[in-house]
Amino acid sequence: MMQSGTYFKVGDNSGAKLVQCIQFTKRQMRIGDMITVAVKQALPADRGRVAKSKVYKAIICELKLKTGRVTGIHRRFDQNTVVLVNGQGDPLGTRVFCLGSFELRAAGRTKIASLAPMIF
Repeated sequence: MMQSGTYFKVGDNSGAKLVQCIQFTKRQMRIGDMITVAVKQALPADRGRVAKSKVYKAIICELKLKTGRVTGIHRRFDQNTVVLVNGQGDPLGTRVFCLGSFELRAAGRTKIASLAPMIF
């Protein structure tokens, strides 16, 4: 079950490697939701856009939790992955390494979905 304190890998080139969820607004986390995270591991300050122990917003891209679609298909990813975004919802990085899913586009996160290497 995803909850506050869950660790996520970062799937973009913003400079953060590992983040921890500190707040989410809905009852249950889903792909495409915006959460508040704290950076736990990051590249050195001269190589990345983010700093360790700072607070940022992030969009969930992949979840280990099994999620279902209306068509009856159930999916589960190998890791929990987020993409860091600014206040307007634009990605902080210029590349996205995690797989995009249909739920990202359905949630209105088209900028992240267009940067993803594959949508399914």
